[in-house]
Amino acid sequence: MNITENQLIAWSRPVSDSEDAMCQRAITQITEALRAKFGTKVSIFLQGSYRNNTNVRKNSDVDIVMRFDDAFYSDLVRLNAADAAIYNARHTDYGYNFTQLKNDTEQALRIVFGDDVKRKNKCIEVRGNTYRVTADVIPCFTLRRPANLERIEAEGIKFYSETNQEIISFPNQHYENGTSKTNNTYRLYKRMVRILKVINNRLIDDNKISDKLASSFFIECLVYNVPDHYFINGNYTQTLRNVISKIYEDMQANANYKEVSCLLWLFDSRSPRTHKDALDFMQHCWNFVGY
Repeated sequence: MNITENQLIAWSRPVSDSEDAMCQRAITQITEALRAKFGTKVSIFLQGSYRNNTNVRKNSDVDIVMRFDDAFYSDLVRLNAADAAIYNARHTDYGYNFTQLKNDTEQALRIVFGDDVKRKNKCIEVRGNTYRVTADVIPCFTLRRPANLERIEAEGIKFYSETNQEIISFPNQHYENGTSKTNNTYRLYKRMVRILKVINNRLIDDNKISDKLASSFFIECLVYNVPDHYFINGNYTQTLRNVISKIYEDMQANANYKEVSCLLWLFDSRSPRTHKDALDFMQHCWNFVGY
């Protein structure tokens, strides 16, 4: 092996206290800027690696969701055509679309952060400095998924990229399921995610893989689908070997993994992610560790 057990343990640790303080400063400042514009019409909360406690040292930023609560999108995948028609007839257009929301969000952030604000494909970035980390602000609307005409099965978020790609996620369910998974695996689930993220960063720095191959979200989802009994208490080397091997085998078989929320499939037409991407990433990780 190229990597020792102690090195894996070090890579599995969360961010330092000083890095965490910089994350908190970004969250506080951005929240204040958004509240000044939108008041109580929005909910502001975290998603991504920082909230899920899978961010890694010296590479930590925050994802801040600003959800507009006075309007919502509907995800009608559970309804038949007749019920979907009835559901749509019951609801009217709010008159405030996503483009307007993103424009207003960008304007509110520029008032406070000026040229540190950059509009990106899926978010609005507020660049960090020596005092705060970089943050991605995601303006969005509530997403409601009805189980039938009388009951909402789940609530998430929905927004559009600059290229008009529809993006749906369920960050609260993702957080809850990830926490349960780590509690059921001797706290190794999130530690394995962090280790693989560190390896991903090393592979990118060494020009072994593209930085587009395996996002943080993708890694979290891949490891989440590994059954709990593959996580061996007190043994990082064997657990990582089990995780990489299991994902590799499943990708060869084109297994249909779930997202951590368990409300969306990981591989489907909404996403450019492929089984081959996961297969290639696991092979590179295996080689890097030197199993």
